[in-house]
Amino acid sequence: MSLVSLVFAGVASAEVKRGDVMLDFLAGWTQQNFADDAGGGDFSVFFGAVRPGIALTDSIRVAGVAAVARVENSIEATVWTLGVSGEYVFLPSNTLNPFVGVMFAWANADVDTAGLDGEGWLLAPRAGVLYTLNRTNNLFAEFQYQIWGDDIHDLLDDGFMILVGIEHKFRVGQ
Repeated sequence: MSLVSLVFAGVASAEVKRGDVMLDFLAGWTQQNFADDAGGGDFSVFFGAVRPGIALTDSIRVAGVAAVARVENSIEATVWTLGVSGEYVFLPSNTLNPFVGVMFAWANADVDTAGLDGEGWLLAPRAGVLYTLNRTNNLFAEFQYQIWGDDIHDLLDDGFMILVGIEHKFRVGQ
């Protein structure tokens, strides 16, 4: 209960300033479409992750991305990604901050039930909104459309992801 009180205490502008380090704690749901060669069909999975980042300017931010998803239903598969993400925040000093961005990652997928694997790139246009909770915390919601390329495209056609989470900012040098 005291953690909840700390998160919501003193709602004020949580604007991001150049040099701030962010750490996102997020949960999400993804829907991916398997290619016909990988058995066809779709899979959905819930997951949690942490995403570290830094503000290059008041509006431009970059972050590291690493994720692993394991699916065990009619199709058994493991997908992992490692890459970078960037975003532009339109109204960085407002309480409600819309943003757009893109993620680019290298990915690997193993579809155990089909005996297939592949690797390649993942390009994900992103859009979302940040909502100020207090001076150092934002709540966020984000949507990604995912486009797979190279050999991994033989396994995964496309997909989307919905994320929600808390962004915590560390004021470096203040």
